[in-house]
This record gives sequence, C-alpha cells and structure tokens, in this order.
Amino acid sequence: MSNKPRKQLWLSLRVEDELGTQDLSSENLTNEKQLMERILAPENLRMALRRVQENDGAAGVDGMTVHELKPHLVNNWPQIRGQLLDGTYKPQAVRRHEIRKDGGGVRVLGIPTVLDRFIQQAVLQILQDEWDGTFSEMSYGFRPGRSARQAVERARQYYREGYLRGWLGYFGYATGRQKFRELTAWILRRLRCYQWKLWGSRGYRELRKRGVSRSLAWNTSKSAHRAWRISRSPALSFALPTCYFTKMGLPLLHQRS
Repeated sequence: MSNKPRKQLWLSLRVEDELGTQDLSSENLTNEKQLMERILAPENLRMALRRVQENDGAAGVDGMTVHELKPHLVNNWPQIRGQLLDGTYKPQAVRRHEIRKDGGGVRVLGIPTVLDRFIQQAVLQILQDEWDGTFSEMSYGFRPGRSARQAVERARQYYREGYLRGWLGYFGYATGRQKFRELTAWILRRLRCYQWKLWGSRGYRELRKRGVSRSLAWNTSKSAHRAWRISRSPALSFALPTCYFTKMGLPLLHQRS
C-alpha cells in the first residue's frame, strides 16, 4: 500500500445569475462558509425576495420601499454579498414608529430596512431547516407546517386515549381545581400565542374578520410587544375565545367530564 498522501479532490464551480457570480469551489468552503454560501444561493435569495415582497410593509430609515429592493439588489449585490461573506456587513438602525394607544401613551414599533428584512429572511430559511429537526416532536410553536389546531388535535388524541383523564383523576384530589384552572389558562394563552405568530403580517385582517374593532385590531397588530405578551391582550381574547378551542376538542382541565 502506498504511503503517499492522497490528493484531495478539488471541484471548481462558479455560478452566475442576476445577483452576481458565486464561487462554490470546494477548495474555499469551510463549514461556516458552506452555511453562508447556502444562505446566499440564488434560489434561496429569490425565495427570500418573494417573501419580503409578499409581506410588503413600510420603509426603514433609508426610505427604500419594497418595490425598490430588487433594482437595488441587481445594482449593488456583489458589494453586499462580499460584505456578508467577510463579516463586514452591518444592519442599519430600525426606524422608530410610535402608535398612539386608545387609553393614552404610545407603543413603539421598530421597522428594519427592506434590505435587512431580505437578508434576515434568507438566513431564516436556511437555519430553520437546520434547527427544526432538533425540536421535540411534541413542539408545535413557531414551526413551519405546524399550528395551534394540530396542538389541540394532539391533546384530543391524548384525551381519547385516557392519558389526561387518568392524570386528572390522580392529581385532582391532591392539588384542587384552582391549579388546573391556572394550567388551562396557560394552555389557552400559549395556543393564542402560536396562532398570532402563524398569522404573521395577516394579524390585522384576521382580527377584523373575527369582529375586533378597527382601532383595537390596528393597535394590536402594530404593537412592538412580542407574541407572548400580545397573547393575553383583549384583542386575542376576543378573537380566539375559550369556546374557539373547546369546539376544536380542547379539554378544560378544571372541568371534570
């Protein structure tokens, strides 16, 4: 057997499209660069651009609109891509936008530039695939292809199989109904939180469809608070009442069957 070191196979591959030329040569790919090259792959970028255009939204501090994003990328992508690859790209500040509350005071909303939203979306599409498989099979929150309805259906399955009834029968005598009432409230809030995240940019329209007033729906949808905080808001409680989930089959833990 020869003791000569094996010559590493090197593959030269350059891909050209409207967003510039990519050097995918295997000689240049470290793990980090492989990940970044996947993020900057033309198909992933096109998908991110479509998503940003579909979401629309206001301009950031630079004043660039969603409709101006594609021409900007075509003219400036080689420089932007180079900054992303060498780690010198710096996101711009978010634009501060204040929304007056009905009861006084203001809510502060931070609006990134459309370019930063585009890059964030491209990163998300790759990292989501990387990380999603590490989550528990029982996790339904903020995951693609999963919903609050599926979480309720899983709970119904457990209830039919007797898991919840047996658990309630055992612990109900020791802890009393108040603990189960608190747990039920937490589950309902968690489901509202999941649903709000799934609505995304459709939040205002979904609230209005469910009878929430225009002003309350607007203030809620433009709130700077995160989904967990919004999940206990009057708008979400009105749009997604307890009966919405019980009709789907969610058992109320503090009520004995």
